[in-house]
Amino acid sequence: MIPKKETIAALSKKLSLPYTGTEQDWDIEMADSNRINEFIDFYHQYGLAFEERGALMSLIIASYDDFLNENNIEVDFRWDIIKAMLAKDRIQFLELINYWSQSNEADIFMITPLMRTV
Repeated sequence: MIPKKETIAALSKKLSLPYTGTEQDWDIEMADSNRINEFIDFYHQYGLAFEERGALMSLIIASYDDFLNENNIEVDFRWDIIKAMLAKDRIQFLELINYWSQSNEADIFMITPLMRTV
């Protein structure tokens, strides 16, 4: 699911992201490994619309992948939280899960092996 530009703009404003409207891959470009906890809290604390939840989950996953890359680790305690969020709304996030799981043998992203467990 590719979120609408209006959804991305609104979510970017709510999260004070440096969104310009010219981003090609919003979730990748706005990912911030230092804000994962904040993004997770925001997801749980606010009544987000369906599309906003999907966009925010994309941002959380991209941010967590950045965190894994930056720290050269395979997992930390937040994975259990993220995995539970994905599993709870698995149908909504199926496309996102499939993308980050990459169905071929190579682990394209650091988060790929984790996403395959969802």
